[in-house]
Amino acid sequence: MVDTQGGSKLIFRLAVIFFVAQILVIASSWRFLPQKLPLFYSHPWGEEQLTAPVGLLLIPIFSLTVFLVNLVVIAFSSEENLIAQVLVAIIAIFNFLSLIALIQIIRLVI
Repeated sequence: MVDTQGGSKLIFRLAVIFFVAQILVIASSWRFLPQKLPLFYSHPWGEEQLTAPVGLLLIPIFSLTVFLVNLVVIAFSSEENLIAQVLVAIIAIFNFLSLIALIQIIRLVI
């Protein structure tokens, strides 16, 4: 799918694994989640930070959006191999950090 070097292909696979792990973490903890979860930490403390468990899906949706946007940019910059490698690394880092944030939120409430 991505026409990059071997190292970038490994990083790309890791990004996909991190994204799938986000979905699996939500699916495996779904029945244990309370009715309200903290998600919006930039809002003032209290009810404004809370969301329903469905709100946790925003994290993988946002990860998928970043993933797809970067793939489109990679497709249009096929002549620049360095740009493709950097964007693949950004995808992997973003998905990894999203996975960690998701795990931390779930650990906080379970």
